Amino acid sequence: MIRRINILICLSFLITPGFAQEVTDDQVNQTPYHVIYNHLYYLQPDNYEPRLAARSINPEDPASAVTKAIKLKEILDGKGLYIDINRLPEKANYYDSTARQHIYVPSDKEPRIYVERKNGKWTYSKTTISSLDELYSAIYPFEGSLRALFTAPAWHSSVLGVQVWQWLCLLLLLTLSFLFFKLIYFIIRRIGHRFAHLSISDTDVISKSISKLTRIISLLITVSLAKWILPALHLFPRLNFFLMKGLEIMIVVFVLLIIIEIVHLVFHYLEKWTETTESQMDDQLVPLLSRLADIIIWILGVIYILDHLEFNVTALLAGISIGGLAVALAAQDTVKNFFGSVMIFLDKPFQIGDWITFDGMDGVVESVGVRSTRIRTFANSLTYVPNGIFAEKIIDNKGLRIYRRYSTEIAVTYDTPTYLIDLFIEGIEELIESHPYTRKDYYEVVLNKFDNSSLNILLYTFFNVDNWTDELRGRHDLMKGIINLAEAIGVRFAFPSQTIYIEQMPGSHSLTPTKKPLEEARGSAEETIKKIKEEFIKLDEEARGPKNLGGS
Repeated sequence: MIRRINILICLSFLITPGFAQEVTDDQVNQTPYHVIYNHLYYLQPDNYEPRLAARSINPEDPASAVTKAIKLKEILDGKGLYIDINRLPEKANYYDSTARQHIYVPSDKEPRIYVERKNGKWTYSKTTISSLDELYSAIYPFEGSLRALFTAPAWHSSVLGVQVWQWLCLLLLLTLSFLFFKLIYFIIRRIGHRFAHLSISDTDVISKSISKLTRIISLLITVSLAKWILPALHLFPRLNFFLMKGLEIMIVVFVLLIIIEIVHLVFHYLEKWTETTESQMDDQLVPLLSRLADIIIWILGVIYILDHLEFNVTALLAGISIGGLAVALAAQDTVKNFFGSVMIFLDKPFQIGDWITFDGMDGVVESVGVRSTRIRTFANSLTYVPNGIFAEKIIDNKGLRIYRRYSTEIAVTYDTPTYLIDLFIEGIEELIESHPYTRKDYYEVVLNKFDNSSLNILLYTFFNVDNWTDELRGRHDLMKGIINLAEAIGVRFAFPSQTIYIEQMPGSHSLTPTKKPLEEARGSAEETIKKIKEEFIKLDEEARGPKNLGGS
């Protein structure tokens, strides 16, 4: 039953298939296939004849060929190297185009073990034979000590294909690994916490990170030690293969976890640094890059594990590339939005909190994601805009304005004397100069247009404020001052209307109101402007309410 299970496992993982036929003397050295097949076939438990297996070894030293053949087989088993017999080349003139020699390397995991063709015959190479002692010592550090302790026949009886002494050693190995883990974890944790207390800030974060790292590093050291000791138990090849591969995969996973934890620690400090910058875009860029780094690390780790399990990674990546191209063509909008988000982070057309206007959309940027940007409109609704749209639209970033423009026309009646118009314009300019929020180095107040029912004075100025609320308050105060000034000097505002003039008869009185003389109007203007200036001074001294961005 156990044998059948072993065969099924081997077939499922494309491990060495069963050996079906014997190899004759004249076939042994014909091809790489026959050399390796002969060596492995006659060292199987059912066909154990080391003398015949030694035919695959270079016959220069026939006396030691048997020992070398057995040692080479134990090296292959100890390293967990299984050879797929069906993939061995069966050509007598096989040529390795990479090495440019008549050689064949069964496994890339150990390039020192290979067969070569010399004088028309294939055998294991001189390099392989000369490396046997070194390879054997590295794989079996306790050779001659473990098995020598268990000489009684009872220790060599099998239970589920594993000898009793091997079961005992496995149990002992697990126990020692657990105790060794506890010891290493205690030592590394003490050292790690000392480094954590050297940090001035974020001691809790560093302590948690170092605690995770010490646990993972302790597991990595323990598993590496178990992998180093395991071949000395001489388990049967299939079990040894699965245990070795399992431990190797665990080592890779632990290394990935260590790298990821270190990357998280680096990004934590980057997040702390971004909090000190004025830009809010990098506050969202750092978490995005952190997640992307995790994905890349795990992808590379999975590829490495698959390659270690001898999957055809090149064909797999080629298939993924073709599949990725098909998915990209089917999901063009998703890809477009992703690259749109990349361009937003790189080009930075706006920041979090900026007021932007584009394509009829008007609102404040709340967050930028991988696919879309979230915008809070001035109707207080939440809008999600795909990032790909920003690559095609003109974005008016009102959040980056240094000054906020205010342009309007003040319409006065046609019967306003020119001296009152000049006085009115001078008064408006003086109000702009004295207003606490207006830009003083550039503004325009000029008589600009003859309209249908009014004379229009252009008022063009800027407010030096940070938000829309202060801008509205500035407009309010300036307009109220202009209204008071017009009332003081007798200037009337016009509105769309039609006036019918009737020719006056001799002796009749004019219906047109009498205008104030220039001196009287000037005095009224000065007095009014003085009062308005006092109001502006109080306005500048008053504490402002909470600032926020509003809608138009």
